[in-house]
Amino acid sequence: MSDKPSYEMLEQQIKRLETSIQGARRAELINRTLFYIASDLTTCGSLADLYASIYKRVSGLMDIPNFFIAIYHKEQKAIQYVFRRDAQSDFSPEWIYNFSVKPSLTGDVIINKAPLLLDEHQLMDLGAKGRVMGRLPKNWLGIPLMVKGEVIGVMAVKSYTNAVKYNEGHVELLSFVSDTIATAIKKKQTENELSKAKERLIRSQKLEAIATLAGGIAHDFNNTLSVTLGNINLAQMAAVSGTIRGYLDDAEQSVLQAKNLASKFVIFSSSSTVGIKNHINLTGFITVTLDQLKQEKNILSRLEVFDLPPVIEADSEALNEALKNVIINASEAMDNKYPVKITAQLYPKRKGMIVISITDQGRGIKSDHLEKIFNPYFSTKPKGGNRGTGLGLSIVWAIVKNHQGNIQIRSTLGQGTCVDIILPIFPKDTAKENLKPKAVEAKAVRPARVATRKPLVLCMDDDAMILEITEIILTQLGYEPVLAKSGEEAVEKYQACLVEGKIIGKVILDLEVKHGMGGEETMEKLLALNPGIKGIVASGYPNDAVMENYAFFGFSAALSKPFSIMALKQALENL
Repeated sequence: MSDKPSYEMLEQQIKRLETSIQGARRAELINRTLFYIASDLTTCGSLADLYASIYKRVSGLMDIPNFFIAIYHKEQKAIQYVFRRDAQSDFSPEWIYNFSVKPSLTGDVIINKAPLLLDEHQLMDLGAKGRVMGRLPKNWLGIPLMVKGEVIGVMAVKSYTNAVKYNEGHVELLSFVSDTIATAIKKKQTENELSKAKERLIRSQKLEAIATLAGGIAHDFNNTLSVTLGNINLAQMAAVSGTIRGYLDDAEQSVLQAKNLASKFVIFSSSSTVGIKNHINLTGFITVTLDQLKQEKNILSRLEVFDLPPVIEADSEALNEALKNVIINASEAMDNKYPVKITAQLYPKRKGMIVISITDQGRGIKSDHLEKIFNPYFSTKPKGGNRGTGLGLSIVWAIVKNHQGNIQIRSTLGQGTCVDIILPIFPKDTAKENLKPKAVEAKAVRPARVATRKPLVLCMDDDAMILEITEIILTQLGYEPVLAKSGEEAVEKYQACLVEGKIIGKVILDLEVKHGMGGEETMEKLLALNPGIKGIVASGYPNDAVMENYAFFGFSAALSKPFSIMALKQALENL
């Protein structure tokens, strides 16, 4: 007969069985937790929801009344605390920068890429060295969140009352689930970045569509204003009564105000380009802009400049307009009571770029309004006399876009807004290839001059009403008008005049023609026929490259529609 097992042997077998059962239950619990975390990746709509879900799942494995998740931003060398459950701490910074210089417990986990378990005595020593933020805990455990060998963040727990609450077993447990947590966070970050990129693309396409529409409307509107202003000017010349002339003067001012409004749409238009770029000292430029705002609108500001290149290349007039619009908005958000903070520095995320940040501590912007903030006529300002046109940020967007830059807005309700204007130091300007003086061949055979009573002026425009009013105005000014609806017709009529022995010495060419050759190509062909011809380019797009750099395209002057009779008279006489 075999010997019966002793009491001690039975007790050991029972303990082994209990341990086996506990291990199986623990393994099942861990597997279930990992499954839930993986499932939460698809069900959680945002990173904030995912962080809260991770806390809930880990709480099912162990008691964690104090818990946080921090994300490591490698490019910025910064730690961002994205989730926190810490009822007893009175110190909760959202960001920590330069943690390698100013050590912290979270930073140690990131640097060493290893778990960190600290007892009460170790924490007291570190606290005495100023390396523990906020209230000193008695027990602290941090686990690195790693993906493909790189730390993306830290998950940490702590206790303020129990010095032995967390041990090596908890290190093993959290380390086991940390890979799944890190992968879930990384995937959700990628999903969010992709979603935001799609939103930016849709917003950009939407804005460009609106801009195209706005530019077309503004161009046609300027053509209509040209006819209106021309008739007003003719009526002013014929007016005998001072009272009637006063009415006409008021009407002229109203048209000019409408022209200024249309010019804002033209700037916003995708058909608009940045004017002549030049090298500017950014620090001096911003300082001058802030001084102007202080004198014009009594806006207070505080400028901080860090590492900047000696100069950047930009359209100073357009950039001045963009900065003023953003700074005015920032000041108004604080009811013009506090200074606006402006910082300028090299852009840390991309070489060859600078960033100008305009920050206020005002009302902030609702998250659902951020998508609409650049739309024309959208405004978050309260109704009233200070509401404005709502075109300010639309114009800023267009100016920055045309500088090949980017604009980003971060805002928190009740805390304020930060606008980042990101610009290339030296933009890649393919338009410069078109800004070379036109090479002209002297092909024309100069006929003998024929004495004429009035000098000939050729006017080309595809708008019949503009041609009609221009014919009357040119006649009033003592010229003999020659009219054409397209570039092809203009060249034909010029050649016909040459055959008849007539020389057209001055031309007025519309830049944009819907059906036919426009002003730029027409001028090139006319210069080939007569290198001495003088041309005026006219357009409802005053910011077009040809208008801004008319001499490069063979013109002698540029007139922005609508223009007055006196402006046309002066331009023709200057030729």
